[in-house]
Amino acid sequence: MQELFTLSEAAAIAEISPDTLRTALEKKSVKPSRRQRVGRAVRHKFSEADILLAKVLVDFPFALSKQDKQSLAQVLVAGARRSACWSLRRAELVYQCGEMRLSINCKPLQQKIERNLAAYRAGQRRVVSKPGVLGGEPVFRGTRIPLQHVAALFRKGVAELEIRQDFPHLTSRDLNYARLASRFLEKPGRPKKALNFQKQTRAA
Repeated sequence: MQELFTLSEAAAIAEISPDTLRTALEKKSVKPSRRQRVGRAVRHKFSEADILLAKVLVDFPFALSKQDKQSLAQVLVAGARRSACWSLRRAELVYQCGEMRLSINCKPLQQKIERNLAAYRAGQRRVVSKPGVLGGEPVFRGTRIPLQHVAALFRKGVAELEIRQDFPHLTSRDLNYARLASRFLEKPGRPKKALNFQKQTRAA
């Protein structure tokens, strides 16, 4: 079965902001491999190829037309060797339109995504949740160190060396996963003041 990721996980693995990925979805620059409706909400699931496409689009040096983006998706996601102006030669992505020719080495982007995927997969195996440990809060296996706490330290900009000193039982892989989790576990913002609702009644 194909491994799929939520929007926030995909954005963290690609090292782009979730808002950037949402905008790409709205503009249909990126299409998720799966769409699942849960009540009124729609859950998007992204493959590794979807993530690479999103990363290439964000890092591309100039704006692309809708047709160019669709053709690029055919190459990076659907696996076509050539589509319209695009072609893929090993790790070199080539865009040729008329006299303009642009080549992009995708290998660094692929390697970055692969490193983040490796950290994500290792972290998924390492982090556990048990009712008898901190009320079921996800912790690193064999410890009582909450993932959310370490991720929050990364969000606050605490240096990795300092975190490593505070939690010597955590490995480099643990910290890599916590760094990723600092992005996809981030809680949505809430109003600073409680909203004041007033019930209105119709006059008789």
